[in-house]
Amino acid sequence: MAQTCSCCNDEPQGCCEPREAEAEERSLWLEYGPKGLGVLVFVAALLWPTVTGMDVLTSLPWHLATYLPLLLYVAAYLLIGGEVLLAAARNIGRGQIFDENFLMAVASLGAFAIGERAEAVAVMLFYQVGDFFQDRALARSRRSISDLMDIRPDFARLMAVGTPTDDLSIDDINRRQTWEVVAPDAVATGQLIVVRFGDKVPRDGTVIQGASRLDTAALTGEAKPVEVSAGSTVLSGSINLGDTFIVRVDVDWAESTVEKISELVEAAALKKAPVENFITRFARYYTPIVVVLAVALAVLPPLVTTLIAGVGGAATGVWAQWLSRGLIFLVVSCPCALVISIPLAYFGGIGGASRRGILVKGGNYLDALTRVRTIVFDKTGTLTRCDYDGRAHVDEELKPGSKAAIAALRSEGVHSLIMLSGDKQEVADRFAGQLGLDAAYGELLPQDKVARFEEMQAAAAARGELLAFVGDGVNDAPVLARSDVGIAMGGVGTDAAVEAADIVLMTDEVGKIAEARRIAVKTQRIVWQNIALALGVKVLIMTLAAFGASTMWEAVFGDVGVTLIATLNAARAMRST
Repeated sequence: MAQTCSCCNDEPQGCCEPREAEAEERSLWLEYGPKGLGVLVFVAALLWPTVTGMDVLTSLPWHLATYLPLLLYVAAYLLIGGEVLLAAARNIGRGQIFDENFLMAVASLGAFAIGERAEAVAVMLFYQVGDFFQDRALARSRRSISDLMDIRPDFARLMAVGTPTDDLSIDDINRRQTWEVVAPDAVATGQLIVVRFGDKVPRDGTVIQGASRLDTAALTGEAKPVEVSAGSTVLSGSINLGDTFIVRVDVDWAESTVEKISELVEAAALKKAPVENFITRFARYYTPIVVVLAVALAVLPPLVTTLIAGVGGAATGVWAQWLSRGLIFLVVSCPCALVISIPLAYFGGIGGASRRGILVKGGNYLDALTRVRTIVFDKTGTLTRCDYDGRAHVDEELKPGSKAAIAALRSEGVHSLIMLSGDKQEVADRFAGQLGLDAAYGELLPQDKVARFEEMQAAAAARGELLAFVGDGVNDAPVLARSDVGIAMGGVGTDAAVEAADIVLMTDEVGKIAEARRIAVKTQRIVWQNIALALGVKVLIMTLAAFGASTMWEAVFGDVGVTLIATLNAARAMRST
């Protein structure tokens, strides 16, 4: 059955693309056409002095030769900056006065008022050009981050009811296309789905026919393809790198791996880091304060000068001079670089971690991870593994990579590594010695683990540090819930891990903890770089404006230019290394 798309009824998939392209082209023209015309009108206004001597101008009626330059500047201003004025008016009507649109509108209208027509239009023009590049960079960054985390399959190839799979080879199934293309959440448990080369596995299930290789990097961060064949369990979101195979759906859509991961990542955006919350509050008070300061800069010095020197032409010039300084001060004061780039950096850090098979439930946990200096581990299933022969316990050994993971954590600044275990003390000591841990506590019942952990947590808090706990998410759920940063091993399949932990590792690799901390530190470093850049440049230009040493062009750079730089810098957070 041919795949369909909603915008074109029963036409094949891809039929919507030309229509969408046409709609996008019309949208771009509507958005940028008037601005392009405004640029042409602005150029005409700037060239006006060179053509004032032409004979044709002397015949213009109603003194158009006198007023035409003003009309050209007004027309250019409205064509280029009309949407900014409308946005400012709409926001004022909603009670949201102090935003970037308001500041730009006041600054450019003020420039018109003091006779700086070309400068008023140019402010809007450079603001719009900078805003265009800023929007493109922001959209590209967000799209890249979203692509990293976009593991949801778009469709499922549902086998028709009653199809005799035993009598059909994979080649027959490919040739006959005995399936219906439906949404992944429309497939019921127990139904059969076909997964072809390049498809994302739409639902968790068991392979009943065929064999292939799967790319699970989006789920686990594991670059090596996984071999699957009849009887293998497959997770939704994996990508088929080989031949066609058939899967029996084993779990409901709400419980599928891809849906759980997607919900976790989407919910992470709601849990903001402390610095994000601070910037939100900061912008709420900062913008009105700088508006008051700009008004004071524009009014108080010339008022004092006028009172001393008396009213006259010189005093009038002083008013224009200080008003210009106040307008420059106003333009550069916009806090957009902070408001846009900081949430983007945390979102990028979460996306980069997700790509590596590390699910972080919020920017607050990334921040918290940078303050962790002590990590407490469960033993069995986290640092060690047991081998079994039937039901008989044969031996317990260190998990591959555990020792290297401990060394990596020390290199990342974690100075205290401790083990909690329900096993005998001598067993705990033996493994702690092999790993190079600082301490090990054995013979602990679940409630004893909680009590011991809380003691260590109180001691860490007294030092101004946070404490992390790493466990398998089943027996250790109480400690995971109490920890400052709870890290669950073994993937999203364990409900206790998802619910109790703050960070979920999609694999059993302890080494992912050091990687998570490295990502957290990098993200926080980018955030503070942007804060220093934005505030540093703005304070510098505002100070220069107060002394008349900066122009409106520098003010526009201090707003839009710095925001663009900060946005590009924030996009680096999505790269986990």
